[in-house]
Amino acid sequence: MMRPLALVALVGVMTAPVSAQGGMLVQAGKQLYASNECARCHMVAGKGNKMSKLDGVASKLSARDMDRWLKAPAEMEATLDHKPKVRMSSRKSLKNLTEADVAALVAYLMTLK
Repeated sequence: MMRPLALVALVGVMTAPVSAQGGMLVQAGKQLYASNECARCHMVAGKGNKMSKLDGVASKLSARDMDRWLKAPAEMEATLDHKPKVRMSSRKSLKNLTEADVAALVAYLMTLK
Protein backbone atom coordinates (compact mmCIF):
# COMPACT_ATOMS: atom_id res chain seq x y z
CA MET A 1 0.00 0.00 0.00
CA MET A 2 1.29 3.44 -0.98
CA ARG A 3 1.36 6.15 1.67
CA PRO A 4 -0.53 9.37 0.89
CA LEU A 5 2.61 11.53 1.01
CA ALA A 6 4.43 9.19 -1.36
CA LEU A 7 1.44 9.27 -3.71
CA VAL A 8 1.41 13.08 -3.73
CA ALA A 9 5.14 13.13 -4.47
CA LEU A 10 4.69 10.63 -7.30
CA VAL A 11 1.86 12.62 -8.87
CA GLY A 12 3.95 15.80 -8.59
CA VAL A 13 6.87 14.17 -10.38
CA MET A 14 4.61 12.79 -13.09
CA THR A 15 2.88 16.12 -13.82
CA ALA A 16 5.93 18.41 -13.72
CA PRO A 17 7.07 17.64 -17.29
CA VAL A 18 3.50 18.11 -18.57
CA SER A 19 3.35 21.56 -16.95
CA ALA A 20 6.74 22.43 -18.40
CA GLN A 21 5.61 21.27 -21.84
CA GLY A 22 2.41 23.27 -21.49
CA GLY A 23 4.42 26.34 -20.57
CA MET A 24 6.66 25.84 -23.57
CA LEU A 25 3.62 25.48 -25.82
CA VAL A 26 2.13 28.71 -24.43
CA GLN A 27 5.44 30.51 -24.97
CA ALA A 28 5.63 29.21 -28.54
CA GLY A 29 2.08 30.46 -29.12
CA LYS A 30 2.98 33.87 -27.74
CA GLN A 31 5.94 34.03 -30.13
CA LEU A 32 3.74 32.98 -33.06
CA TYR A 33 1.21 35.67 -32.10
CA ALA A 34 4.03 38.23 -32.37
CA SER A 35 5.71 36.85 -35.49
CA ASN A 36 2.41 36.58 -37.39
CA GLU A 37 1.63 40.18 -36.47
CA CYS A 38 -1.69 39.29 -34.86
CA ALA A 39 -1.50 42.60 -32.96
CA ARG A 40 -2.21 44.42 -36.22
CA CYS A 41 -5.86 43.48 -35.67
CA HIS A 42 -5.98 42.18 -32.08
CA MET A 43 -5.11 43.60 -28.68
CA VAL A 44 -3.74 41.75 -25.64
CA ALA A 45 -3.00 43.51 -22.35
CA GLY A 46 -3.37 46.95 -23.90
CA LYS A 47 -0.94 46.24 -26.76
CA GLY A 48 -2.12 46.08 -30.34
CA ASN A 49 -5.22 47.15 -32.24
CA LYS A 50 -8.21 47.89 -30.04
CA MET A 51 -10.50 46.76 -32.86
CA SER A 52 -10.49 43.16 -31.57
CA LYS A 53 -9.49 42.72 -27.95
CA LEU A 54 -8.47 39.19 -26.99
CA ASP A 55 -8.30 39.73 -23.23
CA GLY A 56 -10.83 37.35 -21.73
CA VAL A 57 -11.18 35.29 -24.91
CA ALA A 58 -10.60 32.02 -23.01
CA SER A 59 -13.67 32.68 -20.88
CA LYS A 60 -15.78 33.32 -24.00
CA LEU A 61 -14.59 30.70 -26.50
CA SER A 62 -13.62 27.07 -26.19
CA ALA A 63 -10.29 25.74 -27.37
CA ARG A 64 -12.19 24.04 -30.20
CA ASP A 65 -13.69 27.37 -31.30
CA MET A 66 -10.27 29.02 -31.23
CA ASP A 67 -8.92 26.15 -33.32
CA ARG A 68 -11.71 26.73 -35.86
CA TRP A 69 -10.99 30.49 -35.97
CA LEU A 70 -7.39 29.70 -36.92
CA LYS A 71 -8.13 26.89 -39.38
CA ALA A 72 -11.44 28.01 -40.93
CA PRO A 73 -11.90 31.71 -40.23
CA ALA A 74 -14.43 32.21 -43.05
CA GLU A 75 -16.74 29.61 -41.46
CA MET A 76 -16.47 31.33 -38.08
CA GLU A 77 -17.00 34.80 -39.61
CA ALA A 78 -20.23 33.51 -41.15
CA THR A 79 -21.58 32.87 -37.64
CA LEU A 80 -21.07 36.48 -36.51
CA ASP A 81 -24.00 38.88 -36.20
CA HIS A 82 -21.81 41.85 -37.19
CA LYS A 83 -19.21 41.33 -39.89
CA PRO A 84 -15.80 42.85 -39.08
CA LYS A 85 -14.30 45.52 -41.34
CA VAL A 86 -11.13 43.47 -41.67
CA ARG A 87 -11.80 39.78 -42.01
CA MET A 88 -9.48 37.26 -40.42
CA SER A 89 -10.06 34.99 -43.42
CA SER A 90 -8.18 37.53 -45.57
CA ARG A 91 -4.92 36.89 -43.65
CA LYS A 92 -2.71 34.77 -45.90
CA SER A 93 -0.40 33.90 -43.00
CA LEU A 94 -3.15 31.69 -41.50
CA LYS A 95 -2.82 29.31 -44.43
CA ASN A 96 0.82 28.71 -43.50
CA LEU A 97 0.11 27.63 -39.92
CA THR A 98 0.93 24.02 -39.12
CA GLU A 99 -1.08 21.87 -36.70
CA ALA A 100 1.65 22.49 -34.12
CA ASP A 101 1.41 26.25 -34.69
CA VAL A 102 -2.36 26.18 -34.20
CA ALA A 103 -1.99 24.11 -31.02
CA ALA A 104 0.56 26.59 -29.67
CA LEU A 105 -1.59 29.62 -30.52
CA VAL A 106 -4.64 28.01 -28.90
CA ALA A 107 -2.58 27.18 -25.80
CA TYR A 108 -1.54 30.84 -25.57
CA LEU A 109 -5.06 32.15 -26.18
CA MET A 110 -6.42 29.81 -23.50
CA THR A 111 -4.30 31.74 -20.96
CA LEU A 112 -6.20 34.95 -21.75
CA LYS A 113 -9.02 34.62 -19.23
